[in-house]
Amino acid sequence: MIQRLITRIIILAMMWIGLLLLKESLSTQLLWQALIFSVIVLLGSLLEQILHYQGDPYILPVVQAIMALGLVFVVRIEPERLIYKGQAVHQFWWVNVGLLIFYAVLWMIRDYRKLGRLRYLWGLVAVALLLVTLLFGSTAGGAKSWLNLGGITLQPEEFVKLALLLFMARYLEENEELLRVGTVQWGRFSLPDWRTLGPFMIMVAFILGILAAQKSLGTALVFYMLFVLMLYVVTERALYLGISVPIFLMTGTVGYMLFRHVRVRVMVWMNPWQDPNGGGYQIAQSLFAIGGGGILGTGLGNGIGATTVPAASTDFIFSVIAEELGFAGAMAVLVLFLIVVIRAFGISLRAKDRFGQILAAGIGILLGTETLIILAGVTKLLPLTGIPLPWVSYGGSSLIVHSILLGVLLNISNATAVGSHSTKNTKNKGKEYAT
Repeated sequence: MIQRLITRIIILAMMWIGLLLLKESLSTQLLWQALIFSVIVLLGSLLEQILHYQGDPYILPVVQAIMALGLVFVVRIEPERLIYKGQAVHQFWWVNVGLLIFYAVLWMIRDYRKLGRLRYLWGLVAVALLLVTLLFGSTAGGAKSWLNLGGITLQPEEFVKLALLLFMARYLEENEELLRVGTVQWGRFSLPDWRTLGPFMIMVAFILGILAAQKSLGTALVFYMLFVLMLYVVTERALYLGISVPIFLMTGTVGYMLFRHVRVRVMVWMNPWQDPNGGGYQIAQSLFAIGGGGILGTGLGNGIGATTVPAASTDFIFSVIAEELGFAGAMAVLVLFLIVVIRAFGISLRAKDRFGQILAAGIGILLGTETLIILAGVTKLLPLTGIPLPWVSYGGSSLIVHSILLGVLLNISNATAVGSHSTKNTKNKGKEYAT
């Protein structure tokens, strides 16, 4: 109990120190939202004690530390413009709502396995969300990924991640043996028959096809890697990885030929210095910011990337972090995400049922894939994708969905620990009676 509270207090102290260093950017409304965040974090730790939470003790504090860091840097980036537009206040608001949703998911879902019973409904929801966005959405950054509902702008692609994870976890659980062994012989290889593989292939084709029509190729890459890696983790067949590579190269080539903004991004990725004041400006400024941070950084509030890097609060927030906290701070952020991913796989290994194992592994794969693609984009290892960094980048849809995923993950962890504890007590009682 004391250790849990001390951890939360340290996290909040780091956030408040960061905000106080940016005191010129603070408003009364923002301070109230920061206070609400602090209260939710502290009351949440008390609630864990009262309701006897027995799941993974490290993931939630690490995620809250990531959230706190993201909040400080959203306040930091272009403070006058952000406060005027209310983005910093909105970010706090979304984080607070996300934490409340997280605790609701953690404690109100009595049996997470029931989520898998609606597998085809989740698949239909995923397709429907993308179709609605394609038909009625708005375009930003070359991709038609946004939906305006009563003045609130949402990114349905984020909610599709949750629906797809639930669909895939149930599908892979039901068809694991057939996918692992195969029933149709193709030369030296055995593959599943169409009845087994058909629903999966149709879902993949629909999702990726709609995303391609929306020109949201960054999200398409995330989903494709999620499909392939979950299939590999469950079946342990390298054959699926081998098949996925030529498919990826072929579809990537088609996307490059069809979409002008994809060609522009690839050319900028290959040589941003060819047009550093035009198409290459964004990635060039990102690299300048990261390189200017050195080992220990310029200090919070002292970097220039917050004002020179376009989309600094969304796509390129890591560049600002790397500049002002330096290589050491950037590596600390990577370690925090690595801890979450590794602990997610640990939860997967300990889960008592196959659906929980696959779902926890899928959440870990999704978080790891998103982080890898985003950080590779801002450091020029991959072309830019335009997807947000979980729990850090500005954006309500991403925060809400990743809070739900966190709640599901820790619900699995808690259920596993409670089940193991009950089993041990039953065995001990049995031994006592036998004695």
